[in-house]
Amino acid sequence: MFDYEKLEKELEEACELVNQKFVQRFNDGAYISVRGAKLDAFIDELQKEFEQAAETFIYKRNLQDNPEAKKRVLTITKLYAKNCIEQFSKITGDTA
Repeated sequence: MFDYEKLEKELEEACELVNQKFVQRFNDGAYISVRGAKLDAFIDELQKEFEQAAETFIYKRNLQDNPEAKKRVLTITKLYAKNCIEQFSKITGDTA
C-alpha cells in the first residue's frame, strides 16, 4: 500500500523550502518595490517555481503512473503556492 502521509509530509517540506527561498529573495530586496509589473513578475516566477517543484517531486519519486499521488502532489503544491502568493500580496498591500 502506498504511504500517502509520508508523500504529503515530504512534499510539504519541499514546498516550504520554495516558500523560504522566495521570502529570502523578497527580504534581500530583489523585489523591493513590488508594485504593478514587478509584483506580477514576482508572482509568475513564484508560480513557476512551485510548478517545477511539483514536477520534480513527481519525477524523483516515480509517481508518473500513480494518478492519485500525482493529484495529491498537484493539489498540495497549488495550495502552498496560493498561500505564498497571498502572503506576499498582504505584505505589499500593507506598504501602500
